Amino acid sequence: MLLVSRLFLGGLIWVFALAAFAVAEEEQRFALVVGNSDYSAGALKNPVNDARSMAAVLLESGFETTVLENVSSAEFNAGIDAFLETLPEGAVGLFYYAGHALQRDGRNLLLPVDIRVDDPGGIAELGISASEVVEKFHGKGIDFGIFILDACRNNPFAPDDSETGRGLASMESDQGETLIGFATEAGAVAYDGTGPNSPYTGALITELDKQGNDILDVFRNVRRSVRIWTDGRQRPFIAASIERRFVFNPASDAPAETVDIGTLTIDTVRPAIEKIWWAAIRDSQVPEDFRAFVDHFPDSENVRQARNLAVDLEAKGVQVRGLELAQFYVPEDFQVADGLSGVVTACDIAAADPDDPQRIADGVPWGLVNVRLALRDCSAAIAEDPDNPRLLHQMGRLLNIQSRFAEAEGFYRLAASMEYSAAMVNLGYLYSAGQGRDQDYAEAFRLYRQAADLGNLRARTNIGVFYERGWHVAKNLDEAALWYRLAAQNGWPNALDTLGNLYRKGPGEDGRGLRQDIDEAVRLFRVAAELGNTNAMNNLGQLYLKGETGEPDAAEGIRWLERAAELGNIYAPYTLGRVYRDGDGVEKDNARAVGYLQQATDLGNVPARIALGRMYEDGRGVEKDRGEAAFHYIIAGLIGDARKDDEVKAANDRLAGLQLDGTALSEAQARAEEWVRNNGR
Repeated sequence: MLLVSRLFLGGLIWVFALAAFAVAEEEQRFALVVGNSDYSAGALKNPVNDARSMAAVLLESGFETTVLENVSSAEFNAGIDAFLETLPEGAVGLFYYAGHALQRDGRNLLLPVDIRVDDPGGIAELGISASEVVEKFHGKGIDFGIFILDACRNNPFAPDDSETGRGLASMESDQGETLIGFATEAGAVAYDGTGPNSPYTGALITELDKQGNDILDVFRNVRRSVRIWTDGRQRPFIAASIERRFVFNPASDAPAETVDIGTLTIDTVRPAIEKIWWAAIRDSQVPEDFRAFVDHFPDSENVRQARNLAVDLEAKGVQVRGLELAQFYVPEDFQVADGLSGVVTACDIAAADPDDPQRIADGVPWGLVNVRLALRDCSAAIAEDPDNPRLLHQMGRLLNIQSRFAEAEGFYRLAASMEYSAAMVNLGYLYSAGQGRDQDYAEAFRLYRQAADLGNLRARTNIGVFYERGWHVAKNLDEAALWYRLAAQNGWPNALDTLGNLYRKGPGEDGRGLRQDIDEAVRLFRVAAELGNTNAMNNLGQLYLKGETGEPDAAEGIRWLERAAELGNIYAPYTLGRVYRDGDGVEKDNARAVGYLQQATDLGNVPARIALGRMYEDGRGVEKDRGEAAFHYIIAGLIGDARKDDEVKAANDRLAGLQLDGTALSEAQARAEEWVRNNGR
């Protein structure tokens, strides 16, 4: 049976401690974190979890942090006043709120838990004005203010009148340097999420954990992740009036954290997990991290240090409880032996893969996983159940998200040896993409075929790709179509899209393959698009732009491309950039072209980065800047695939054509290398 201790990790969070973190001596950091979940109506799953997760990462970022949970209006106001009394003039101040909120008469009101759905008149009286919080912070002499509102969730407290609006209104501050981060755009609704954190906070915590990124980079990356992984339904934004560079987690000269786990076997899983868990928590400012480690590994050589660290932190006043996962918990008296209530773990809730056909929780999309939390939860779960292939796969996925490919491979390989198909597919991708190792199509094909034989739809589609492109196997469009159709018949969106492509292109040079049928291609693309496949949307856009369905229809083509781009497709913004650059069916607009090309480069599109470099080289839509052009060409050369459209050669040729002097070239090279180190692609 599932024990409460597997989902509840400690005592109540009331944090008020100074993290042992290297920040500038003159820069004092203070944070007030509020999470409200327990409303009388419209109770929410995740705000308390979000507040606790934020508190943990802020402590590690050098913030003296206070947390308030499920507070009434009086407690909310008193907590703000008490917190502000502690702030020295000139400090960095951060306010984070998760819970219900709404706009009324143009004011954003954060809702305490004692607000009542049957008392709309009490909203103005009991609600906490977000703008007044900003004013109070700056009134205490805060030099740099950061205000984060994960507070746009739809709620039952908004009366149906003209004075109250959906979501939050945009707001700014003219008092000092201020950044206000909103979970979604003005007037829109954010989501509570399928995992233990909201999409916004899950993405934010992962970005805060990364080293060296400026605050604007952090929120830019969060926006991209949330927009992409919520299929464009949620689009965070910020209002910023800041001048300085502010880094939550300073860059370190130390190499990226990896753990040598050797060749992983069932017998070595626990020792490997001990190493991974310890590496993840050894700089933690949360005592419960160390208490949990000691409980699971009482014989570890790190036990004495873990206990001492926990005691030292608790002596400073830190009392931390883990996330509340009660919404996923079934009381022991009602649990079914071997049922979901008896086997689901915190690891499943935090790290399950939505594309895993054997998952037992909803799953959290790749870019929204709170890796900091999930590494700890999965370490604990695997320590208790080291031969569970589902948990091993989920640990591999977490390490993969961190680009720790060698460690990820070990866990994938062990899970795959137990016939866990999702692990086979992810391991196959490491070989196919050459991540952490030399590219090996033969091994990738073997793994995909093994997973395909187990019924994995993603693997069946990948097998079709190999036959279509002639990777490792002889190119055979007939065979590719069989695999695509097999997966498409079961509703796999990628297979519908790729099958549509075969109908669009028709037979190959050898006459093999499907007959060309544009109508059938359009039908398949539309079905895939309705299932959220952005490549299908991009393909529809291309069809209409090029007139493959009849007369060219630029308006319809751009509509589909914009939809795909908004949902994070890597190709659509590149196409849109070229359309506006060249005036292909639309009026030329170089500034708009640059915006789309930049969006595509943010997603890793190498041809788009080369095209963006040319815009800087020629001064089209931007100021002419050969150094900036060189920066983009060098990045393209570093991350491009020489086997794909000759990307690396094209980038290097453009760079050589600039004929920069040694100093300018060295500066561009240094900037590009730093970018690649920080962004990992």
